[in-house]
Parts: sequence; C-alpha cells; structure tokens
Amino acid sequence: MSVQQLSRPASDAAPEAAPPRRPARRPRNPDAIWRVYFRKPLVRIALPILVVIVLASVIGPMLTGDPFATNHPTFVPPNAEYPLGTDNLGRDYLGRVLMGGQVSLLVGFSVAFLCLTVALVVGGLAGFYGGVLDTVLVKISEFFQVIPGIVLALVAAAILGSNLAMIVIILSVTMWPGVARIVRAEAMRISQLGYVESQRAAGFLSLRILWSDVLPNAMPPVLVATTMTVARAILAESGLSFLGIGDANRPSWGALLNQAQPYISTAWWLALFPGLCIFIVVLAINLLGDALNDALNPSIGRVK
Repeated sequence: MSVQQLSRPASDAAPEAAPPRRPARRPRNPDAIWRVYFRKPLVRIALPILVVIVLASVIGPMLTGDPFATNHPTFVPPNAEYPLGTDNLGRDYLGRVLMGGQVSLLVGFSVAFLCLTVALVVGGLAGFYGGVLDTVLVKISEFFQVIPGIVLALVAAAILGSNLAMIVIILSVTMWPGVARIVRAEAMRISQLGYVESQRAAGFLSLRILWSDVLPNAMPPVLVATTMTVARAILAESGLSFLGIGDANRPSWGALLNQAQPYISTAWWLALFPGLCIFIVVLAINLLGDALNDALNPSIGRVK
C-alpha cells in the first residue's frame, strides 16, 4: 500500500455498507390494527360466511316453520321445494339444520365467554400477584386441565341427565385452563414493565392497576385464544352430541349426524349438511383467529 493511500482523507474512503433496515413495525393504534385485519383476503371470505351462517341460524327457524312438524313426505332429496330435503319422519331438513346451528353456535360462544371470564380472574390474579397465590391457582388450573371432558360428560349425563346447560358447564370447566395460562403469562410480563412499577410506587391499588392497565394490555393473545376456544367448543359439543350426550329437544349439528347414521346409504343429505356446516364454521373461526393473531402481533409481517 502506497503512502498516498495511507494519507487519503477519511472522507475519500469507500463508505461502509449501511446496516440493514429493520422492517417497519405494525401500527399499534386500534384503527390501524382493524384496517390490517379486514384487509386480509381470508378475513374478507371467512367473516361474511360466518356472519351469514350465524344470522341464518338465529332467524332462519322463524322463517322455515316448525322444524318438528312431520307433515312432509319422508326421505325427499334436496330440491326446489325442500332445499335440504326431508328426513325419515317427514321433517323439513332446512329448519332442522338451522335449529342445530342455533344450539352449536350457542354452546361455542357460551363456553368461550365463560372460559374468558374465569381465565381473566384466575390467570390475572396468579400472574400479577405471584407467590403463594400463583402456586395455588396454577395447581387448581392443572387439576381441571387433566380432567377428561368426555368422561366427565358421560358421568354427569348418567347422574344428572343430559341437557344443554350441563354440556356448556362441562366444556367450560375443562377448557378454561388453556386460556388462563395465556392470561397468567401476559400478566406476569406486563406487571414487570416500568409504567406498572411506577403506578405501584405512586400508591395505586393493586386491583386498580390489574384491572385498568395489566388486563387490557394482555388482551391481544387472549382474544386469539378465546376465538380458538369457540371452534374447539363447537367440535367438542358435536362429538358429545354424536355420542348421544345432548338435549334431545334441541338437537345440534352433532345430534343430527347421530340421527343420520342409519340412513347414510339411502339419504346421504342427512349427514352431509350438518357435517358441512361444522366444517365451514370451524374453518372460518380458525381463519379469523389466525388473522387476528397476525393483526395484533407487531412482529408478524408488515403493513403494505
């Protein structure tokens, strides 16, 4: 290397490569989050489908007539007069499927609401306070988590009888620990942040800090888990009803599948439409939950 090269001013030296820019983070204000969410193609497909099924299940039975009426011909395939055909007793199957949707969706959303309520209380207290309270609440949640839901439902049905309220309670009892674990982890993380410590030092009540600052900031992953709980509850209720554990006066999609078993080879539509409804609803809810996780998580992707 020559002397001229050594004496070259630093400004003439070749510029170093600039460090790679970090990807832009997603905006955290609610309007931006929901714009990202509703802009996703899968949301634009799954959300209208789910809304149509929910609305049809809620108001459909009032428009299709009595789903228990047996004044129709039996085993009529789907046609213009009977869009979903009729069953073995001459009942309009469209009304039966819509009524089954009422039951399945009611169970799914009721279980998710109860799980969220219990999880916020148990997981929030455990993660925020820690110590002995955390240990006790974690042991309680672990106890409920290992209870087999199907076995518990069978025992409860044999002792108390099978009804819709019992199924909702049993599914809630066995599903809330999963959501509570997420609440606890988020509460532990948030409670160690600086603004929470400053509020403690300022003398604010712990419950006030937990309710107004910790739990609201813990909601993004909790909402995703709750969304998935709706789908899990619908599948679980359908499985229980398929086994004969359900309300005979208000059959769900799973109960309709159970009743269609003897006629699968002769009346295919009796099993096809309830099964298709379960598949579409669960798939739509899972897609909406994945998209919600993407929109609420700033580390996934970037706004285009």
